[in-house]
Amino acid sequence: MLKKPGLRPLLVLFVASAALICCFALRLSPVVTAAIVLLSFVTAIMSAQSVGQSGIDPMEIFGLIVLLFVAAFSQSTQVQLFFVAGIIAVACGLAGDVMSDFKTGQIIGTDPRTLWIGQVIGALLGAIVAVAVMLALVAAYGTDAFGVDAEFIAAQANVVATMVAGIPSVPAFVLGLVGGTLLYCAGIPAMMLGLGVYLPFYMSLTTGVGALIRVAFDRVRKARVARDGEAAAKELDEAGAVVASGVLGGESIVGVIIAFASVASGLMG
Repeated sequence: MLKKPGLRPLLVLFVASAALICCFALRLSPVVTAAIVLLSFVTAIMSAQSVGQSGIDPMEIFGLIVLLFVAAFSQSTQVQLFFVAGIIAVACGLAGDVMSDFKTGQIIGTDPRTLWIGQVIGALLGAIVAVAVMLALVAAYGTDAFGVDAEFIAAQANVVATMVAGIPSVPAFVLGLVGGTLLYCAGIPAMMLGLGVYLPFYMSLTTGVGALIRVAFDRVRKARVARDGEAAAKELDEAGAVVASGVLGGESIVGVIIAFASVASGLMG
């Protein structure tokens, strides 16, 4: 589908236009706007790669990276910076899901045009549903229900909100950055460890289990490659990602069910 003449530039223009409209609405400077448009493409590619390799889309982290970059060379307000992180997070969330679905569709032989239409419809409906659900939560519980120590933890949003006001401890941030780099170079799933730092144990437990399962599959795969060759171990490569993603998906499904039950009980009093 993307090989048709003129279609790929049109899609690129569409994405850039969406980011530009958001930046103009926030009254950001031209330099900041150009940086956000460029980094939205970079982080979207990183997001798609992350989902393909691990089944995880740390969209708030990509938003945080761009937020810190923009804050370093501009005089943007805290509200503007928060919306900058939101723009990048939404772009990365959509890119990760879309590219992951395209990968799955290629494996099972689904028509990419059908997937593309489904993603477009889902994105448009999701934007409306997400706002409606957020308004329902606020109406039922009030704004004080959101926070680290509140009923709705919103850990990812809390991380972004903390960084909007400035890095609380630069040495600690640098230490974590260096530690994450070293863990990545050593082949250790640093992303899982990083999520476990700011997520409660009951939320990050299944993430850690998924990481351990993936590590176990990777070791079995290496042994199979050494014994039977690369072709014999190909199915294990996909199986490891599917099983690990299933563990993570189970946690998400349970969380959604609990959230719906909480909202329903709150609205009914």
